[in-house]
Amino acid sequence: MTPTGFVAEVPVRWSDIDMYQHVNHAVMVTILEEARVVFLKEAFAVDVATTGLLIADVNISYKGQLRLTDSPLKVTMWIKRMRAVDFTIGYEVRSQHADPASRPAVIADTLLAAFDIEEQKLVRLAPHHREFLQRWSR
Repeated sequence: MTPTGFVAEVPVRWSDIDMYQHVNHAVMVTILEEARVVFLKEAFAVDVATTGLLIADVNISYKGQLRLTDSPLKVTMWIKRMRAVDFTIGYEVRSQHADPASRPAVIADTLLAAFDIEEQKLVRLAPHHREFLQRWSR
């Protein structure tokens, strides 16, 4: 299956590598974040002063190795589920050298919830958020 979704390229830094020359497992959360920011920028940048996103859950499964020479990593993202106040992003992370249809080295998902920054409470996703997210639903 060829993955479909938004693809972001995230460079691997020397400091991302562990003593075994692999991308450190804890760094993967940051790599997913860097890709997610690029993905969601179009929909959420317009009201970034009023509406924020909270990470409610993160799941990461490591299926293969990633190294410095695999940089930049190709992170494919799509919307797995959308509800009134939250949505789940699915991720597949591959080496720059990997075939897009190959097995990903990392499979992950994050659950994000919309919240009002001023009032610090959950809010419903705005219509323009929902429209953007729907475009990327699998």
